[in-house]
Amino acid sequence: MHMTTLRNTKAVPPTTFYTKPREDKRSAQQQLQDQIEAFEASGGRIEKLGNTPLRKNH
Repeated sequence: MHMTTLRNTKAVPPTTFYTKPREDKRSAQQQLQDQIEAFEASGGRIEKLGNTPLRKNH
C-alpha cells in the first residue's frame, strides 16, 4: 500500500518576508538577540556545540 503526502510546492518569494532586506534583517537579528538575552537572564543556558570532523577512509 502506497500513501502520498500532499505538500505545498509553491516557493514563497523573499519579498513576502522582507520588504526592505537590510532593515528587516537587522530588526530580526535584534529581536533574536533580545530573546536570547531574556532567555539567559531567566536562567536558561545555551549549549554551544563544536564541529564534528568527518571520518576519512584510510
